[in-house]
Amino acid sequence: MLTIIGLGNERGDLTLSALKALKNADKVFVKNGGAALADFKEEKIKFEECAPSAEELLKEAQKSAACYCVGGSVFDDNTACALMREQGVYTIDCCAYKTLSDEELVKKEKFTFQDFLYILKRLRAPDGCPWDKVQTHKSIRINMIEEAYELVDAIDLDDPEKMCEETGDVLMQAVFHALIEEERGRFNAGDMVSGVCKKLVTRHTHVFGGDSAKGADGALSVWDKNKMTEKHQTTFSDAVNDVPECFPALLRAQKIVKRMAKGGWTFAPSADRESKLSEAVKSGDKEAIAAAFGDVLMELAQIAYAAGIDSEQALLDKVKEEARLYTEWEKLVLADGKDVHALSSEERGAYYKKAKENVSQN
Repeated sequence: MLTIIGLGNERGDLTLSALKALKNADKVFVKNGGAALADFKEEKIKFEECAPSAEELLKEAQKSAACYCVGGSVFDDNTACALMREQGVYTIDCCAYKTLSDEELVKKEKFTFQDFLYILKRLRAPDGCPWDKVQTHKSIRINMIEEAYELVDAIDLDDPEKMCEETGDVLMQAVFHALIEEERGRFNAGDMVSGVCKKLVTRHTHVFGGDSAKGADGALSVWDKNKMTEKHQTTFSDAVNDVPECFPALLRAQKIVKRMAKGGWTFAPSADRESKLSEAVKSGDKEAIAAAFGDVLMELAQIAYAAGIDSEQALLDKVKEEARLYTEWEKLVLADGKDVHALSSEERGAYYKKAKENVSQN
């Protein structure tokens, strides 16, 4: 048997259940014990200071009762978190939160989620930050969108340092909104975490329940079924109309097309939509052009879904390619001392051809 124990941060944090497990253990392994080691010596608990791997601890637990102890909370240690997913492993967390002074926070290097919540509350306190105190859901609404885009950019760059920073910024925005609601007495960060945990369990019935799923597509089908049940969506139209209106237009079209397809909507490409757009452009009627343009874009979203293509990503990739191509084109023109606005059609075409060759070679 294996018991994981978070020893807390101060001497005396050990709970009675933790002490009982330690005294009944055949082997006790301690990693970064800190102040708790004084309690071990006082209670005459024999232990070994080391940093064993999860595999080593599980093998030891097969032979005898073992305890793996870490300083602070069990959630601060990667090995402990990995072990908690194993069956038959018990967890005791003795980490009690101590409200830190402003001076202690300035000196602190490693923070916990409890610290995070406290800092945000401290900023919203009467003697906190003048800016943070006056923020509302509406005033910081755009911040969440901006931070989400910055995180996606970090993911695209595969930059771990930036990803770490931006995931924290997205989390900060979510908790900030939860804190505003806590002040209004409607829900708090604990309710937010409970809600998402419940959602993860109830929608993964192929993991936590009696459903089965073959592969990723099967898992998504189970998720979608459970999602519709939880949201009391009795028709596919309910799901279609549930797509947020604030989504970027192409992304919203993509999600709506996907949900309509799951609801039996069949798509047949129209041969004359592009010609209708061309006719509308010739007419100069802006309303007609906008309507025809929307038809073409919606059809493209349907074509992308049918082909298994992410239409939003496809356009983003094309935009990047076009920006690279233009940058190279302008560089070539300026290198010859020419004005980009004073080129003949032949010159413009020649530079375009050269720019395309250069970009394709890089």
